[in-house]
Amino acid sequence: MTVLARAHHNPADDAYQAVVAAAHQKLHDAVVDTRFVRSAVSESWRRCLKLHHTPERVTAPTTISTDILDNHRKTHPVTEVLPLVETLLAPAHEVGLITAISNTDGHLLWVDGAHPMRAQAETIGFAPGADWSEESMGTSAPGAALSTGAPVQVAGAEHFSHAVHGFYCSAVPLRHPSGNIVGMLDLTGSEAAVTPLALAMLSNTAQVIEQYWASQTFPDAHHSAPVALPNTPLIEVATGRTPRVGQLRLSNRHAEILTILDWHRSGLSATQLAHELFGDLTPDELPARLTTVRAEMSRLRKLLLTRKLPISIDSQPYRLQTAVATDAHAAMRALHRGDLTTALQVAPADILPGSDAPGIVDIRQHFAVTLREAVLADATPDQLWSYLGRHQAANDVEAWMLALKILPSHSPRRAIVTATLQRLTN
Repeated sequence: MTVLARAHHNPADDAYQAVVAAAHQKLHDAVVDTRFVRSAVSESWRRCLKLHHTPERVTAPTTISTDILDNHRKTHPVTEVLPLVETLLAPAHEVGLITAISNTDGHLLWVDGAHPMRAQAETIGFAPGADWSEESMGTSAPGAALSTGAPVQVAGAEHFSHAVHGFYCSAVPLRHPSGNIVGMLDLTGSEAAVTPLALAMLSNTAQVIEQYWASQTFPDAHHSAPVALPNTPLIEVATGRTPRVGQLRLSNRHAEILTILDWHRSGLSATQLAHELFGDLTPDELPARLTTVRAEMSRLRKLLLTRKLPISIDSQPYRLQTAVATDAHAAMRALHRGDLTTALQVAPADILPGSDAPGIVDIRQHFAVTLREAVLADATPDQLWSYLGRHQAANDVEAWMLALKILPSHSPRRAIVTATLQRLTN
């Protein structure tokens, strides 16, 4: 039996873990070795490299405040079935594992189970209020399950962050009766967390919960992410208008900083932020750029404080410490959970189209590619038509050809599609 074959049977296998650890070292050079690493893991590594560039940037999760956590708990549909979850997953607690439930944004709402393992997990930030999405902590079972909508097991060195290599986890998505993902159910701890029995226990628990929900009547609980407290606005950077938060207009530089920090929720040093804003810098150029970064951060903090906006920025590293998000990030999370309609509505235009900051260019291109792939793979006629109105689709022959294929034969839009294709192909 090959190492990879053994991994599919037991991802905690020592020989497989050694191979994965070697492949993980190559991530420093953005090289994903798919020969000996399970596909679910290598695919997550690719997504995480686009988000974080290197595992060294992922050290601790972002967290939400106690007030926001309490708000999520009160409104989440899992609240009414917690006793059921505790009963069904009690056997896992008895063997030293912990269980966690998150919302669609990756925020852990509840963490329960064996106290020794809970204490150990808290050292890596695996605790209520922490964000364990791929955007925050890279590859983990909770993050990958939310990104793919499928059950996932992640063992030891398969985690993107070095800090998590001593843990093992399995996770399954929880779905509302409408089919939308509303959260994630997780087992974390020792190697026992990645056995077939662990995954079966989670899947059975999720099935019981979803069957119960199907017998009830309650609103669809999926949200644009991250969910903020009532009346908290998004940071608008993808509407085609001047960037703003609520009624406050932002300078292009401040919008760039907020967008980059929102995309890199684990935080950036001043040097890393300078590279995101200005690109590769020589040793002679760096000091002046660092001065610019620190001055802009000071102005931005003062502006947010003066306007009493619910946005705070930590230092060392610079990190958004808030539930407020950019519309761009909210749209990307919507795409990750398969909600194309929300993505198109929340971010109807390119992300900061006037910016040439390297970090923004990367984000803009990543979102554009992800959105296009989602549209070509699964768009309804109305979703496709909304996409075709975007600047990036103006000369996209494949997208216009898809419109000709899926639009109803009697649709008046077909004339526009035909004329556009004639222009593009002649």
